[in-house]
Amino acid sequence: MALTEEILNNLNQAKKDIDEEMRIALIGQPGAGKSSLINRIMGKKIFETGVHTDTTVEADEAKLDKLYIVDLPGYGTARFPFDDWVEQFQPQNYDLYIFVFAGKLHDSDTRMFQSLKIWADKHGGHRQPLFIVRNFVDSLWDDEKSLDELKAEVVADVRAKMEEDVPVYFTSCGRHPEGIEELKEAIKHADIPGAKKSKFLRNFRATTLKDLADKREDALANVKNYALAGAVNGLNPVPGLDVSVDIGVMWKMLSDIRSSFGIDGETEAALRKYKVIVPAAKNVFALMAKESIKSFLQKEATGFIGKNLSKYVPFVGQAAAACVGYAMTIELGKRYVEDCYELAVDIMENVIANEK
Repeated sequence: MALTEEILNNLNQAKKDIDEEMRIALIGQPGAGKSSLINRIMGKKIFETGVHTDTTVEADEAKLDKLYIVDLPGYGTARFPFDDWVEQFQPQNYDLYIFVFAGKLHDSDTRMFQSLKIWADKHGGHRQPLFIVRNFVDSLWDDEKSLDELKAEVVADVRAKMEEDVPVYFTSCGRHPEGIEELKEAIKHADIPGAKKSKFLRNFRATTLKDLADKREDALANVKNYALAGAVNGLNPVPGLDVSVDIGVMWKMLSDIRSSFGIDGETEAALRKYKVIVPAAKNVFALMAKESIKSFLQKEATGFIGKNLSKYVPFVGQAAAACVGYAMTIELGKRYVEDCYELAVDIMENVIANEK
């Protein structure tokens, strides 16, 4: 049975969504704490801190699956006048910008703000999201002014240079971090295509129950893409069953789900440490090896086909086998998301309880 053009388009779009990359640029003043900030946002060590970025001559890039985070050297310096910096590092080719400063804004910063507008116009007017961050907020101090007054002055200065009423995020990355969750939430809700944003949602480490809920929603939305990609990838029959699935795609789906929730080889140690007993844990760990997926399918497929046979009556042969494989992938993916979510929530709640 030939696939219709619409189905083929859906299949190819699913593969494109899975492979879609997201690129985040860290820009701003040397010594403003860009590395520390992104480490806090992502909840893990992405870049070395304490590096003197005013002497850095190369972009520092971190790759997390399909998410690229690039810490660009400072501009407007003797080494990198603004125009030379733009020519070398092509900052217009990113999906999201985090601009970090820790002191007074300079003329080169004004040029950066205006350049972002120009680049947006060249992309059809869709401006890539820009998050302006005043880091080291704990260093804002004046004997004669309150912290709110000082913040208001910073915001006014930024808006004057941007010529727009843009939000400004105030952060501190020290022992008692400030403003990180607010900034992270804003990035989650940025105006970015869903396939790109998914790469951010999957790769930061959850630090709140809200984070886990957002990851659950994103993971459930992506299950269909993996099922469709498995169909377009060509259909490997499961021995002894009239089911065709792509084991490689299914394994990547499960791996990506685990990774999103921060579940890895150390998770079992965390369960023992906090004496957590989670029924879902057995289901999660049982499918961590690629070989276990085939065994699972052989065990589950017969019952699944029996319960869902009526759905595939219009199809015959390979098409029917592909449809069953597609449906099984969705069913398995959704169940696995819920199991990983339950496990991650239980671990986080125990961590929180033990820290009190």
